[in-house]
Amino acid sequence: MCLLPMTLRNLKRCGFRSVLCILICTFATLLLHFYLGNIADLGRTLEKLPEAIEVSAKICNLDGSMDQGLKIEAELVCDLLKSDHVAEPIVTVQLLAGFGFFSQEEWQTRLTLQTRGVNSLSGAGLKPENLTFCEGVSPDFLSSEEPMCLLDRSVMEKNGYKIGDMVLLTIYYYRYGDYHQVFCEPLEQCEYKIAGTVDTPGSTDGVYPELILPIQAVENSYQKAGIPFLADSFSFRVKNPLELNDFKDEMHRLELLPVSAGSELHYEGNALVVEDETFIKTAERIEENLTLLRGFFPLIAVITAGVGYLTAHLFVQNRRQEYALLRSVGLGKGKSCFVFFLEYFLLALCGCGLGSLCGWSGTAGGGRQSLMVAAIFLGCCLPGIAAALVSMGRGSVMQILTQKG
Repeated sequence: MCLLPMTLRNLKRCGFRSVLCILICTFATLLLHFYLGNIADLGRTLEKLPEAIEVSAKICNLDGSMDQGLKIEAELVCDLLKSDHVAEPIVTVQLLAGFGFFSQEEWQTRLTLQTRGVNSLSGAGLKPENLTFCEGVSPDFLSSEEPMCLLDRSVMEKNGYKIGDMVLLTIYYYRYGDYHQVFCEPLEQCEYKIAGTVDTPGSTDGVYPELILPIQAVENSYQKAGIPFLADSFSFRVKNPLELNDFKDEMHRLELLPVSAGSELHYEGNALVVEDETFIKTAERIEENLTLLRGFFPLIAVITAGVGYLTAHLFVQNRRQEYALLRSVGLGKGKSCFVFFLEYFLLALCGCGLGSLCGWSGTAGGGRQSLMVAAIFLGCCLPGIAAALVSMGRGSVMQILTQKG
């Protein structure tokens, strides 16, 4: 006996109940779409949070009073640059320089250029619009060891230089002594090519350097002079703030300390300030909402199974005699129940498909979310249907046939 034509005839005959079941299943599916859509939206928000809220960090001294003019060991700088958690590092070293070659006795009058070695424009507090470059040169030269420099426009005009000229420089570095002493001592006498000019924003407080050198070229000068290289500042962006714990573990292994306001003033750059409070609070709120929503899943599953049971019970209500007739004409108990199961399964499938179609167009989850909703709905609903059919099949065929209604 072919069960499908019989099933379709029964669905047509019970048209009102069939439409009602489809609508109930559609509504239940839409609720699941809304539930899973909220979870998916929160998950995407959490994934994109590092783009919306950056976490920056910087080296400072132990009491947190200084983040420039520090003694940051070359080994620490190297380890930070190699770290997988460090992005967009900005390394600087402060120097003094003067035009021409001169003796150490003349340094007080000849060292007139506030100089900074940097690995990027950000290290000098400048933007590309503040600069004019020599043809074929880009700001990327600052990350190289090329002996090229950027010079303040007013200084160039005063000294009669132009872009592309070679300038003779005497460079001095800062040496840190005991008891907060700082000494200015010779580093190198060398020649640099003017790669571009700098138009500073009119500040006269020494914030913007007049001479900018690639930090790698400066480090090479330290090596030639046999002087241990020290950076004076180091700041960066945490590459993936979602891995903050791993990042902080690595910083701890590099022996970087948290800021201690009660510490004595010194120049050693051995502490780390991480500006992560806003990111952590936002991420915690999102994770709390995710945990809360996910905690509702068992309840959602029970409700969906209950919807399946109640809807199936509504659909097979007053059809026990129809079931008994199928049994009396020789259709086995399993096949008889399967006829009703197939009827309701088709209705649930139609309702699920209609709900998924509406949910797909109304949410950003797409087909994957629709498949997940269908799997959850049918997986939770079908046991409820089976339970309703089991309760319908209780009792003997004669008892069911002789019952009224």
